[in-house]
Amino acid sequence: MRTYRYTALLVLVVLALIASACGPRATPAPTPAPVVEPTKAPEAPAAAPVAPYSLKAFEVEPGAKIVFSGWGDETEQKIYRDSIVRFNKIYPGVTVDFQPIPADFQTKLKAMMAGGTAPDVFYVDDQLMTAFGAAGQLMPLDDYMAQAGTSRADFIPALLTIFTLNGKTYALPKDWGTLGLVYLSEAFQAAGIPEPTADWKWEDLKKAAEAIQKTGKYGGFCMNADWARFAPFAFGNGGAYASDDFKRALVDTPEVKEAAKFVTDMKKAGSIVTSADVGAGWCGEAIGKKLVGMTYEGGWMVNFMRQNYPGVVWKAVPLPAGPKGKADVIFTNGIGVNASTKFPKAAAAFAIFLTSRENQAEIVKTGFAYSTHPDQLGLVVDPNDRAIAQGGTFPLTRVAYWGPNTGKVNDTVSKALERVYLGDQTVDEAFKQAQAEVQAALDGR
Repeated sequence: MRTYRYTALLVLVVLALIASACGPRATPAPTPAPVVEPTKAPEAPAAAPVAPYSLKAFEVEPGAKIVFSGWGDETEQKIYRDSIVRFNKIYPGVTVDFQPIPADFQTKLKAMMAGGTAPDVFYVDDQLMTAFGAAGQLMPLDDYMAQAGTSRADFIPALLTIFTLNGKTYALPKDWGTLGLVYLSEAFQAAGIPEPTADWKWEDLKKAAEAIQKTGKYGGFCMNADWARFAPFAFGNGGAYASDDFKRALVDTPEVKEAAKFVTDMKKAGSIVTSADVGAGWCGEAIGKKLVGMTYEGGWMVNFMRQNYPGVVWKAVPLPAGPKGKADVIFTNGIGVNASTKFPKAAAAFAIFLTSRENQAEIVKTGFAYSTHPDQLGLVVDPNDRAIAQGGTFPLTRVAYWGPNTGKVNDTVSKALERVYLGDQTVDEAFKQAQAEVQAALDGR
């Protein structure tokens, strides 16, 4: 039985698709930030905003200087540099120092928070929400949202689940994403087989991967030992990583193990390769470098390929159906504010702007992410992006959230797959071990 939060999101996406006749749109060091200590902010009003803004631009601290950090490659960093430019048209008196942390973001941010050097505004995922939320290190945003004339009702309900604690909102969802089957037409031509269609099933994927691998020019299907790319296989076979009440681990069920066996058998046979196997940093890059024929990636491929591999012809279709039906995975991240910021008003204003309709509409145009506002789900125009986004409408699609220890649960699944990939354990052995580890995570042990 699916919970309301999953069903509500899917209903919203379907309605948007019908209304727009197109798919919806959607999900890691620089020099450390200066030491941030709590202090009372000046009370003088800021200069009046100078650009149109559907929300209310409230007064912020004069001369506010805030540090903003997130993960992501140059493509993602450019999106948020552009967002800062747009923000400064509304709040010209606020200086935003963007300090991206492309790798080991969560580990580094936890250390910075412990040392008092964390940025004022930063990306928040389930792992950081768990670490900072209950500890009082994130600032609740509800009062500032009210000042700006926005509320939780403006966002897709399911996406707020991760960022809510005791009825308070500690981060705002900045985007959401699904996966699609991304492929190179030339690989299919080389193999002499038809290109993928929206009605493909797992067996079609397997046969095509085998045929492409046999050409000797490309890897068949690129998939790392990754919980997110495995999730649609598990969900499409009727499985899940945990129960809907987040109390019971479900990774050693027949549904999940059958899906794992399908994937790892392909890996053993050579029709699945990892990005490292073909000399790429990730599977999307393997497509750009024409090293593999297919992979599962998200709408971020649109901007990535446009900026890095503009001459490569690639396409996307919705994910193949599993034995129990069509499934995809929905994931989201948010923007949160350090509870110890010197400039809480300016920091909140920035977080609210980044996740506003105006800014998200601009981000959607880049192909990076889907808007988290339900009334903007029909904005996507790129055909590959639309195809990828259709995964949000599938009946077995789920939000990738398993309670406050979601990060541990998902990491455990990735590690189980890795042990099978490496030949260290069988599927039964790896997922029996994972079952105990996931249950411990759900229990908070």
